Amino acid sequence: MTLKNTLLMAFAAITLISNSAGAYIVPGNPPPPAPVPRPAPYPGDDGYQPGYPGPGRDDFGNGYGRQEQKIIYINRRVVDETLELRQLAGIGPNYRGFTVESVVVDIRGSGPRAEVSLLTDGRLEESAYSPQGRLILRPRFGAVLGQDIRTLQLGVRGMAYVDSITINLRENGGGWGPGRPDRPGREQTVPLYVSRRMYGNDRLDLTQFIDMYRYRGMRIVAIDIEATPVFNTALIDVVINGFNQGPSLQVDRYRPMNTVYPQNAVIGQGADSIVFYTRGDLDIRGVTLRLSR
Repeated sequence: MTLKNTLLMAFAAITLISNSAGAYIVPGNPPPPAPVPRPAPYPGDDGYQPGYPGPGRDDFGNGYGRQEQKIIYINRRVVDETLELRQLAGIGPNYRGFTVESVVVDIRGSGPRAEVSLLTDGRLEESAYSPQGRLILRPRFGAVLGQDIRTLQLGVRGMAYVDSITINLRENGGGWGPGRPDRPGREQTVPLYVSRRMYGNDRLDLTQFIDMYRYRGMRIVAIDIEATPVFNTALIDVVINGFNQGPSLQVDRYRPMNTVYPQNAVIGQGADSIVFYTRGDLDIRGVTLRLSR
């Protein structure tokens, strides 16, 4: 009797558990997850939302314009030659206002004394010696077509086997967007068209090359100087309102670019004169001021 009662109780318990479990089984596929809501559009905008920079915008949501590439296929040895890049790439007057961001040169090989240089209006921007592989050259000064520059050239001294040249352009039509703050600390480059040979202990006043009234109140962030010595080396001292801006710059053939970072130099408010004092013969080929509000 005891064994029979035990078996009956065990069977009843199994039946109860099966019925309880079946109450929670739903036939068919589980329901899909709830959709994640998309952020609401920014009022009066074309899809820009804070924290969601879209295509053609930087991290501040500012537009930076359409980008375009121009590829030139060379596939030959270039020996002591200057290539006119605008003509070869078909960059005509309709590209006025585009900025040249970089020029990428694919080089299969070059001679031991080869030099490949990027030139704008005949002015040296950047160069490399005996390059091989992918060479990226960038303009160091303002490079807006039709405004800052008119010609764009690749100069080769010696021999280099050039496969292709890619010119990266950016249209300056993106704008900063209505009602949005400008990029914090945005710099403005002001190229000064200086081309002067300096002899011995010489002096060059830059204020004759810049409209001081137009840029009054702007801080001089940096001064970029392109210069080469006539002989081995030469020195440049940058003096603003009678105060030296750091140690003397040593100019040599292997480092034509030098940059000075003035301290608290505001045009019209403590920076009324900008003078170069030179020692040794040298050619000053270009000067660019980097300004900010």
